[in-house]
Amino acid sequence: MKLILFDLDDTLFDFSSTWNVVMKKMFAEHEVTKEYDNEAFFTAFQKKSDELYYLYEQRICTVEAYRNRRLIETLADHQYTMSEDEADAFNLQYIQQYANSLAPDPLVLELLMKLKERYKLGIITNGPHDMQEGKIMRLGLKELFPPEQVWISNVVGMAKPDPRIYQLALDYFNVLPEDTLFVGDNWEADVAGPLQIGMKAVWLNKYGKTPPSSDMKPLAIVSQLHELIPYLN
Repeated sequence: MKLILFDLDDTLFDFSSTWNVVMKKMFAEHEVTKEYDNEAFFTAFQKKSDELYYLYEQRICTVEAYRNRRLIETLADHQYTMSEDEADAFNLQYIQQYANSLAPDPLVLELLMKLKERYKLGIITNGPHDMQEGKIMRLGLKELFPPEQVWISNVVGMAKPDPRIYQLALDYFNVLPEDTLFVGDNWEADVAGPLQIGMKAVWLNKYGKTPPSSDMKPLAIVSQLHELIPYLN
């Protein structure tokens, strides 16, 4: 093994729990959304967010437009008409609060520093550049992953599991797929995609999900990041 590539969200940090906490706090404090039941409104917003994500993922609209639309449409379902300016203000505050909520995880940093002594390291992540770059900075990852070793879908114009985004990293490091390990939590993006181009993969399955029925077999399935160590040569 010469190169280890990591997903970012829910791999190098716990995106899901952070998102839940920050967004629920936003809804509880915002002058419009605080009028609704917090849990019910968050659930409706999460559903709308998932439904509309294809618009951003397929580059039909910008990330800013996507963020505004999911909020405006959720509120419309709750009989409130929010303007684009109001949505802009909400989402700017969300980005700031989200970034401020992040802090380095000493255990993750210790693991990565040990790996860096033996392997080349990179990040391939789907998501908007403003959020992903901010996360890397706030999580203390920038020293380990300089910008040229981070591939963000919104920046490079393609997203996992498109084989071209993995190839960008292979070309940069001049490493063959069979000498590369991908580590991440999403089956399609972080396991199936890398395996299809000849990489090895470790599935980080924190929540005990059932593996999809597939001929593709990861090198390992782990529940914690540090558990991948025994599977490295």
